[in-house]
Amino acid sequence: MNTKLWLQKGLDKGLTDVEINASVNDSVKVVVYEGKVEENTVSNVSSVSIRGIYNGKMGKVKFEHISDDQVDRMLDQLIDNAKAITVDEPAIIFEGSPSYPEVKPNDFDFSSVPMTKKVEALKVLESTIKTNEHVSAVQSTVYQENNSEAILTNTKGLHLERKNRFAYAYSIGVFGEGEDKATAMEFDVFKTFDTFEPKAFGEKIIDKGLKKLGGKSIETKGYPVVFSNETFSSLLGVFSSLFSQESALRNLTPFKDKVGTSIFQSDINIIDHPLHESAYFQYPFDDEGVACEKKHIIENGVFKGFVNDLKTASMFNQKPTGNGFNGGISMTNIYLEPTDVTFEDMIAPIEDGVYITNLVGLHAGVKQVSGEFSLQASGFKIKQGQLDHAVKMIVVSGNFFDALNHVKGIASDLKFSISGTGSPSVFIDELSISGESA
Repeated sequence: MNTKLWLQKGLDKGLTDVEINASVNDSVKVVVYEGKVEENTVSNVSSVSIRGIYNGKMGKVKFEHISDDQVDRMLDQLIDNAKAITVDEPAIIFEGSPSYPEVKPNDFDFSSVPMTKKVEALKVLESTIKTNEHVSAVQSTVYQENNSEAILTNTKGLHLERKNRFAYAYSIGVFGEGEDKATAMEFDVFKTFDTFEPKAFGEKIIDKGLKKLGGKSIETKGYPVVFSNETFSSLLGVFSSLFSQESALRNLTPFKDKVGTSIFQSDINIIDHPLHESAYFQYPFDDEGVACEKKHIIENGVFKGFVNDLKTASMFNQKPTGNGFNGGISMTNIYLEPTDVTFEDMIAPIEDGVYITNLVGLHAGVKQVSGEFSLQASGFKIKQGQLDHAVKMIVVSGNFFDALNHVKGIASDLKFSISGTGSPSVFIDELSISGESA
């Protein structure tokens, strides 16, 4: 791929500026079931996005299978796309940030590990789970590795590269005791193969599954509720788009006129940190070439401002925040800031509460703009400051924004999901739980 040739061809065709975003992704996926390899897939996907300005309008094209033979046709298509645009909005190709944070790429070569070793690790994981007498089946045992490289270059002299290598594994165990059934899943992401410990990983799934057995519903009423780090992270992820400048532009956020005002209680800090060391991935720049940096979305309860891309930053006369990804605006690693309080100390004052470890229906049961949610849930009863028996067949209801004004505790156990959303466990003073009739 001759990017210099492509850029020059774009200029020759009458484009004011041209930008190329090219990526190559190699992946390997292995699935083991009942001790046998059910799937072994090797994939190589290349794609190119080209953006260009023609008569003040931004045209875009995207195609796969990078080839110099395609560039003329794709540039002509880009110009046609730009001609069809009637909306009046900024068209910007970025010249580059003054500096960029350094992110050391992971250089571990997963292909150097023999396939037989990867398969054997999956077999160990599956067999470890099956050793427990309460396990009736292991639904899936999966390993996948990814190696991606991306280049961003444009006619304003910007040239950036980033690489990413990682692998992940997961498995789902089916547990039973009499008529009681439960499933347990764990997901593990690792940057080197030797950090994957299939036996310990399987034992973690067993422990999780056994704790779910014996679950029962509870009386319908208001309870002190503690969300696990994973479940509160999921809730935060659902509502994170409300902090996007695009949502403000489209009147799809209740925070449009709230910048600089207190919207949550004073100990709430929500941060977007592209370089956070505990997150699975770090981002030195976004897809438009803007340098990424740590920024408070909420600081001490005060809304500090929306994240944006080049277009919305220009429309609102703001500095771009480095959140232009995949043709839109998104967070990098957004998280609720933890405290130094342990989970055990946080729940110690709760005499009769609910610890929620699983939520179902996060999109159907959530109204983003209003903050209302009503979700199927499961977890554990909290009695006298300790986790007690498993709880299932309940519905937790409330308002996310109101909940962030009734936080009684934030723990130290910050955990990120692979999607880049993180949270510690969070104690809300009271939410409605629907279970058994009184």
